[in-house]
Amino acid sequence: MECQACLADGFFAAVTLMASLHGLLLAAIFFWSPKLNSKSNRYLALSLLGMCVILSYEFAAILDLEDDIPLLIQYFPHYIRTAIPVGVFYFVIFLLQPQHRLSKFERLGFFAIGIEVLVELLYLPADLLLQDENAIEVANEYIVAMGETIGIATCFILLPVALQKVNRYQKFLYDNYSTTSGKSVKWLRSFLLLALGIATVWFISFMLYLWGHYVAYEYAFAFVALGIVMLLFCVGYFIILQYDWFQIVPFAEEVTNKEPVGNKLSAKTNIYHASLKQLMQDEKAYEDIDLTLDNLSERLQISSGYLSQIINEKEQKNFFEFVNSYRVEAVKTKLLDNDYRNYTIMGIALESGFKSKSTFNSVFKKLTGQTPSTFKRLHMRS
Repeated sequence: MECQACLADGFFAAVTLMASLHGLLLAAIFFWSPKLNSKSNRYLALSLLGMCVILSYEFAAILDLEDDIPLLIQYFPHYIRTAIPVGVFYFVIFLLQPQHRLSKFERLGFFAIGIEVLVELLYLPADLLLQDENAIEVANEYIVAMGETIGIATCFILLPVALQKVNRYQKFLYDNYSTTSGKSVKWLRSFLLLALGIATVWFISFMLYLWGHYVAYEYAFAFVALGIVMLLFCVGYFIILQYDWFQIVPFAEEVTNKEPVGNKLSAKTNIYHASLKQLMQDEKAYEDIDLTLDNLSERLQISSGYLSQIINEKEQKNFFEFVNSYRVEAVKTKLLDNDYRNYTIMGIALESGFKSKSTFNSVFKKLTGQTPSTFKRLHMRS
């Protein structure tokens, strides 16, 4: 059993070390690669460095190497927990809005880092001025508690705000674009939810520490470390295999400050609505793969805000749902049309205005309750 525990500790130590080195490499790429050195990615690099420091100390703790760390490194204020949520928060802001000017609330991230740096500097006078070993230990525990509290509080303040910004951006896409391929930030939402999950486990582990359940605390914090390892490797995956996910369409400053307001619906609304339906049904505007709200409003010679209101109130849909409902109907018709019997299902989808297979499949199933192949098989048989 003891040998198995040693093997498990060795494996966990190796994983944390590899993840830490991986994070350092990613941070270096973000800082020095001309292709990736954007303002948002530099803040992501800050977050990665914060994760790397935590994992490095976890590696030292597993192998009982903490006493071998030079005093200069121990006293240097680099174990900054707040760097992780603050870096992620600013990464989200400047990824979605590269030209954004931070509000007073958004600048609190820098304040949180500054406070934690001051807290970390307390280790130096505590170890040098206090003579009693027990007094030093108690002082260090208080310093740890303050740092953990600041880090956890920062996570639960900034990460939900970042998640709200991502949700607003996703709504912006659905209100203005008929396809979200290459623009969607659902991956970023998942990333933030994972970060919030890790923060929750971190909070639980900290409470166990305060209650004196040190063994349970160590196990809980091991899950925090594993979560950080997952975050680091996920970021690496996105950079290497999904780089285009970092190339989303930024939305305008005014869109983020308030919802777009169109004209009040007038007596001409029904006329415009009829013209819109004619444009979709007769002229098949939905076949334009890159159709946007602005494109359609120009063709109708009305403002995009007014058109959005017409679609929302008359069709009870957002722009994405409205356009793709026509595309799905076109696909359904063509799937049963002998003129298209030599077309593949995806070929028909592309002919009908869909841009990606994943969007087509999800929208089709949502509106019909069936996959395209199932729909074709059942209706051809009938």
